Amino acid sequence: MELNREQKRLLMLHEYKVGTNAADTVRRMNEAWGEGSVGKPAVYDYFKEFKAGNEGLPDNP
Repeated sequence: MELNREQKRLLMLHEYKVGTNAADTVRRMNEAWGEGSVGKPAVYDYFKEFKAGNEGLPDNP
């Protein structure tokens, strides 16, 4: 199963909210969903957004 962008963001937000750091989030997501399913730069960018208060998720159609 391949995750779409919104699913990845939701999983990253969950990890952020439970206190997992960005490096561990990369490791955990790649262990769970396959190596290369998320890249380090993407996770760090999302965590930066979350820290700035942008925790919103797009509306589902």
